[in-house]
Amino acid sequence: MIELAPKWIMYDEFWRTLKRRNLWIIKLRYVAIAMLLSLILVGALIESLRINEIFIAIVSAGIILYNVAFHLTHSKLPDGYAPFNGLHFALLQMIMDFGSLIVTIYFTGGVESPFFYFFIFHVIIGSLILPRNVVTLLVGITMVIITTGAVLELRGVIPHVGIEEFLDSPLYLNTTYVFTKIAILVVILTISNYLANSISKELYLRERSLTVAYSKLEEAEAAKSRYVMSVVHDLKTPIAAAMTYLNMILDGSLGRVSDALERPLERSRIRLNNAISIVNDILQLTQLKLAERPEISRVNLTELIDEIYQEMRILFVAKKIRFSTWINSEDDVYIEAERKLLKLGLSNLISNTHKYTEKGGRVEIHIRTEEEAIAIEIADSGIGIPPGEQQKIFQDFYRSTVSKKKGIEGTGLGMSVVMHIIRQFNGRISVESPSRLAENDEHPGTAFIITLPRVYTPPSTDVEHIEI
Repeated sequence: MIELAPKWIMYDEFWRTLKRRNLWIIKLRYVAIAMLLSLILVGALIESLRINEIFIAIVSAGIILYNVAFHLTHSKLPDGYAPFNGLHFALLQMIMDFGSLIVTIYFTGGVESPFFYFFIFHVIIGSLILPRNVVTLLVGITMVIITTGAVLELRGVIPHVGIEEFLDSPLYLNTTYVFTKIAILVVILTISNYLANSISKELYLRERSLTVAYSKLEEAEAAKSRYVMSVVHDLKTPIAAAMTYLNMILDGSLGRVSDALERPLERSRIRLNNAISIVNDILQLTQLKLAERPEISRVNLTELIDEIYQEMRILFVAKKIRFSTWINSEDDVYIEAERKLLKLGLSNLISNTHKYTEKGGRVEIHIRTEEEAIAIEIADSGIGIPPGEQQKIFQDFYRSTVSKKKGIEGTGLGMSVVMHIIRQFNGRISVESPSRLAENDEHPGTAFIITLPRVYTPPSTDVEHIEI
């Protein structure tokens, strides 16, 4: 197989981009087919223009056939380098298109054809994908065929098939016109090939540099996460040991504690508990960042939410919080996800509704099923989130001013964990406050709306900014 790929394009993202561009050319070709068929319609409507409809129809049918073949085989192309890859596929497309255009030009007047300058369009597209020397060779062969055909028509060796009444006088017999037009076209095609290929190469090189930089950044982030995980894990041991001694002191195992000491020791235990909670959250978040692709299975979402509620039921009952679930389907709702991760994310959100909703409040979960996605709304009548802080809560360690003011303990990592989980499943999450359960200014409530695709697809590896 001919080697078409220069060393500077040997990176994974190039092959994925090339595959998308090949598909784009296939779709664009359907527009060209429609234009050819419309030419037949124009010939039928304008009697003075006599077009060889039969030959145009045959050419159109040929283009339809090979384009459908390209469309059907495109999905089987490898995503990386292979003996037959996207570059070979693009070259094959270009050869077929140049051949079809040569035939179309011949049956619509040769050098007089209105389609003559469509070669420029094809060369620009080809130069954005294929190496310059390959396109130059293809243009050279094409120009030899066009020039040979024009000379043979000029000398009467082959018949001239034109569009009658399109021109006042035949130009294919004018030697100066024929060679001037071909010479101008060669110059235009050469310049177009050079410019388009130069721009394309520069863009590919920049994309490659960006891809390499992004890969190194990911590696550095992973190394940092592993370091943080190691340090934080080591911190957990002495904190846990201190907690053990405090428990023993407060339980009276080491003797009676005076009333004066009991209160500060109890506060110390609360602070150490909070420290362990922070350590666990950091470890949890770091594990999520380091995690590879999740193990996907079919998850019963209805059953999962009920399971989470049953585990937290005593907490809601103790605060007399009215908890309800609504689903716009009589049947259980299923989704493709990793059950453990999905449960962790939903547990964090439902736990927050209990934490930030005061006694006698309300919590509602609405599940709306759509054809390709599931929308989960978790709403409460709690303390709410100020408008200017609603996007900040997804940042690591960020806690709203309202929760701090009311003295509600927390690490500020819960929503960061949720965000990472939603990203894992190509989902979206948004926040609204006040929520639809708002009671008054002091209890505006909060609603988190998660949209997840019903069928899991691996997250894109493209370099892009993901918005929440």
